[in-house]
Amino acid sequence: MPVAAARTLTLTPEEYFAWEPTQEVRHEYHLGEVFPMPGGSYAPAVATANLMVALALALRSSDCRPISNDSRVEVLPGGQYVYPDVTVLCGEPTFATDRPTTLVNPTLVCEVLSPETRAYDLGEKLALYRGVPSIEAVVYVDPDAQWLQLAQRTDTTWVREEPVDGGTVEIGALGIRLSVGDLFTGL
Repeated sequence: MPVAAARTLTLTPEEYFAWEPTQEVRHEYHLGEVFPMPGGSYAPAVATANLMVALALALRSSDCRPISNDSRVEVLPGGQYVYPDVTVLCGEPTFATDRPTTLVNPTLVCEVLSPETRAYDLGEKLALYRGVPSIEAVVYVDPDAQWLQLAQRTDTTWVREEPVDGGTVEIGALGIRLSVGDLFTGL
């Protein structure tokens, strides 16, 4: 279940796609139930901006690009739609509907943790991401603890990795490295 405990309403996917753009806040969709996304605060906002910049610089010579948290991702066709904090798309986008609002083929998703989202992001949401065939890796950033974790798909399983002493992690599917220090600049 998503972070927000209170459901706002129950909708079909088609109703959700028509209703959600009219709302002031974003909502994730889970098997018919609609949940508001919590608002951000300073540290997660800075970490998200730093992550976008680091990814944009690292990917500038590739066909991959980072996308902001305004981009929704389908994690279960017709049943679950989420908003990663940062999404990386390689190649041409494929969308769940005829409108370019919901990606079905991201390569990497990133979650910037907060006390309200930590358990959901590291648990249920990771399980959802693992089920998306195009997702090769998930990056977790905790701005309060200045902690980074990378979960990557291998041939047979998913492996989690944390950099040692503020080092770097290598995202194999993208052929890039992320520096922990770069992500926490200004915090």
